[in-house]
Amino acid sequence: MLDRALFLFAEGFRNLIRHKLTVFAAVFSVFLTMIIIGSLFIIGKNTNKLIYYLRSKYKIEVFFEADLAKEEALEVVEKIESLSGVRNTTFIDKESATKIFEKQFGENILDYIQRNPLPMSCVINLNRTGNFELDIMPIVTRIESFPGIDNIDHQGKLIQRIEAFHSRFTKIFSVVSFGIILITISIILNTIKLTIYAKKDLVQDLHIIGATNTFVKVPFLIEGILQGFIGSLIAFLVLAVFLQIGNNFLTQFSTMTIRMDPAALSWMLFIGISISFIGSLLAVTRFLP
Repeated sequence: MLDRALFLFAEGFRNLIRHKLTVFAAVFSVFLTMIIIGSLFIIGKNTNKLIYYLRSKYKIEVFFEADLAKEEALEVVEKIESLSGVRNTTFIDKESATKIFEKQFGENILDYIQRNPLPMSCVINLNRTGNFELDIMPIVTRIESFPGIDNIDHQGKLIQRIEAFHSRFTKIFSVVSFGIILITISIILNTIKLTIYAKKDLVQDLHIIGATNTFVKVPFLIEGILQGFIGSLIAFLVLAVFLQIGNNFLTQFSTMTIRMDPAALSWMLFIGISISFIGSLLAVTRFLP
């Protein structure tokens, strides 16, 4: 049993050596596919981290009317906290607003005027635990209906643009990846088909001496798997090198770095081998009796 397995693997490996040009085309196509898909995954992963970071910073700032009593403002804050989508609130009274003003501008506003003109306000942090797009307008509309509200400052349009860009990128990523995978499967299929035609006489001889269909097909499947493995491995190494060079360049200007998923090698090999196996399986199913 072991001898048969070794023979099949060796035969699949010999196919790589014998048909260098067609194998190069297949390996190169897998390499390009995994470079593109790997790059898109890296971009997507780092974009997701940026999106989640920005989502965690989303906030709404509410300013109360100048003549509103502090007790009434606190009642409104309690209503705001009960709204769906609100994580927590921070109430800023007139005294705290004065301290913030002094910290930011280095001057106490009460040194120039007798009455504190700064309004009470409330900073609202939003709940961001899901992958869904954030629509803050229902929250803003609900807050506007509360009494004593003078003005609401929020980042609604910016948030919507960020979320829309992220959504479009995800859709484009899926379509492009699917299209590239189909093209690569087609290339692998034709590569294995050429190998089958080149070994047509050997295949007939094997059938004559009683070899099973599985025994005949397995070396071609192994050839396809090896093509996928080699192309994916080279693609991962190239991406890792370019990523290191890119991060060395970025660190000269900022603290930002581009990260690769620790499991990147595993899933790149899995995708590359799966693509090649599917292409090989289609070829042997269609062109071998």
